[in-house]
Amino acid sequence: MATEPQGNQGPPRFGPSDRLVAMFRACSGDPTQGVKERLRRMLHTFLQHNRDNAGNRKTKEMLDASAELCCCEAEIWYYRILENLISQEKRRLGVGDVSGFLENNLVQCCLVTCCLEITICSNHLPCDFPALLQIFNVAPYHFGTVIGLVLRAEVSLPCAVVRHLNQVHEKVLESLAWTSDSPLWEEIRANEGHLPTCQQVIPPTQLEDPKRTAFEPDGDLPGEDVSQGADSTSIGQPQRSSSLHLFTRKVYSLMGKRLRELCPTLRISDELRLKIWTCFEHSLVHFISLMVDRHLDQLLMCAIYIIAKITKMEIPFKHIMKCYKSQPRANKSVCKNVLISGSDVDSSTEKSNNGEHSDIILTPSTPSTHYPGPRQEQRGNLIYFYNQVYTTKMQHFAKQFAPTSGGETPPLSPYPRQWKASPRGHRLSNSHSIFISPYNPEPTPPPTTGLCYYFNSSPSERLREINNMIKTGRSPNRQGHVASLAKEGEDGPSAKRLRLNDQSAWQRRLRNVVNDRVTRQIQGKESPVTQLNQH
Repeated sequence: MATEPQGNQGPPRFGPSDRLVAMFRACSGDPTQGVKERLRRMLHTFLQHNRDNAGNRKTKEMLDASAELCCCEAEIWYYRILENLISQEKRRLGVGDVSGFLENNLVQCCLVTCCLEITICSNHLPCDFPALLQIFNVAPYHFGTVIGLVLRAEVSLPCAVVRHLNQVHEKVLESLAWTSDSPLWEEIRANEGHLPTCQQVIPPTQLEDPKRTAFEPDGDLPGEDVSQGADSTSIGQPQRSSSLHLFTRKVYSLMGKRLRELCPTLRISDELRLKIWTCFEHSLVHFISLMVDRHLDQLLMCAIYIIAKITKMEIPFKHIMKCYKSQPRANKSVCKNVLISGSDVDSSTEKSNNGEHSDIILTPSTPSTHYPGPRQEQRGNLIYFYNQVYTTKMQHFAKQFAPTSGGETPPLSPYPRQWKASPRGHRLSNSHSIFISPYNPEPTPPPTTGLCYYFNSSPSERLREINNMIKTGRSPNRQGHVASLAKEGEDGPSAKRLRLNDQSAWQRRLRNVVNDRVTRQIQGKESPVTQLNQH
């Protein structure tokens, strides 16, 4: 690999590896120069932005050094991730020419941006997300798709970075992808103005079966989609794997988890939970304009309140908001700062054939006949939004769940199964077949031809052998090596040693090389990044 030392072969290389260059040359048109120029141009833009926004001279010098370090590391990450993604794409498609992927400027720009986000997180540079997207004019919706690519690339990202990318992806799913200028609305318009239903995007095996009490892994955690790719760039993708369908799938998985987490505190039964979920899904599928410039959690809390109220199991709105705010990643502004009016989407409704209020397939580009000129936004708290906006669209549907409605109750929507971490292996090194997985799901290690280590059963000698392999970089004597971490909270000193070796083997070398390079640049020998205008 270009960015990982192979044993004692020396420091990581800058630029594409020989293997990656060979992949470039196997394409119908050699994309090498285009890839290099795009990367150099974007890194230069990032450096210039940091210089323009620096404060005093001392702060400027510190930011310059940190930004240079981030750019050097981002270059290494970019080529390393790109090489792995191309290899995966070639294996999946069975072709050698991946020109479409490499020449897709949107995907490649998002990939470079993601690599910079990785290094900003690692070096604690004051450039919080989504500021980086604004620098490169990258839409959060597109960026979220590429996060899934990066996390499936198997490049041994630090645990803190993986957590950060997962949190970034959740922000995209819950609000950033729903802004009025988002490309998401173009895809919704192409889907007849509706979001797909839960059943259309999640396989039956990953939907909750009401007849069973045990829950199985969902297998598709937001931000950790290592089984799906950047789906709009692949060839021959079925409709079910379109970017809109994959995005919607992750939305439903995320919100299914959030509703389930709220249920115990709010004392919501399984029966009531399914009715709330059906109402929530209905709002996304049939009244998608409710999400323009808003947050998914806002619609979820409104669904909880309206269904509980109509089914005579009233839960005070203040209690719902208090419960929501107690969640680890809750955003308090979700309850206090809600768009009431002034969005680019007109709030008018019409009667459909069955008498139900529905959208006129409105999206942010639909011209408004009621407000021909610019409008000022009106914002308020969540309760005001519920009374003024939400009930005007959702009350008719929700009333069908009333015990005294006299009509036929709407069928309950399928619910994503409960999340559970799957024992997915994580490769430590491309030079050795050594993996880490969350835990051993079996009471004892299964038979294997390779060397396995499980913290709940294996002798310590095996762990020392694996650690020594990582430390010395020597070739493995067996076909495969698997290390399996204990569950969170149960890992002891041995687990900590293995995790330290996971990162120290190549990252210490990487940091030393990058620091030396930055030092030379500060002393007057500038990098190609800063010489963009001279080439």
